[in-house]
Amino acid sequence: MMTKRHIYWVFSFLIFGSFQSFASNTSGVHGPNVNADDRSMQIRFALSPSDMPTQTDAWAYRLHYQHALNDRFRARVIVQARDRGDFEYDYFRTELLYNFKKQGDGIWSSGIRFDIRTREGDRPEEYALNWTNQWLLNNGLRVRGVVIASRQFGSEQAFSGTEISTRSSMSKLIDNGLRVGLEMFNEYGEVGEFGSFNNQSHQVGPMLGGSIGDIKYEVRYLVGVSNGSRDNNVGLRFDKSF
Repeated sequence: MMTKRHIYWVFSFLIFGSFQSFASNTSGVHGPNVNADDRSMQIRFALSPSDMPTQTDAWAYRLHYQHALNDRFRARVIVQARDRGDFEYDYFRTELLYNFKKQGDGIWSSGIRFDIRTREGDRPEEYALNWTNQWLLNNGLRVRGVVIASRQFGSEQAFSGTEISTRSSMSKLIDNGLRVGLEMFNEYGEVGEFGSFNNQSHQVGPMLGGSIGDIKYEVRYLVGVSNGSRDNNVGLRFDKSF
């Protein structure tokens, strides 16, 4: 049985154990739960200002649509563009999430998500397996943790090994319907070649989410805490259900 002590150790691993490199990060700490009626669209924006004169500001724009097949499976398609001095297509990704452990009356739920991503030109394609977990604790407190194994293929630029990354968050629903919290995005690198702390990337920062009418929103600020990531990243998203 999963106890609060086990949750503490799992969350500690997710927070401190790994580090992910992002220029303009549109990713989220996704949960495992599937609502059978889910038909929704989301748009996301992210900006990482340049840290030095030789860099350019990095913008990212993401649009996705998700559709629950039933109360266990949910499909999603994503298209993302980027602007680093020139606006261009970035990638197209498809996802399938299986919520194998429902929330029910317990505090823990879990799911597995498979992703496949295709990019433009000679940049490598990628597939990934995500293990995503959520714990609903007392007083509106929610903890999420995701472990991701990914591999690149289809290009001479592709990494040869499996990359391991994690994402994690802790948030609280407060009285006025807002959710406030802290998120972290991390990456080890390739298995067996994790490198030093500063060669990895560490991003952590606060988030705030809520609703305006029937539109949900979330705003986030991440700070890079190692040499392997940009110093600042600002993100904004809007979500509309149908």
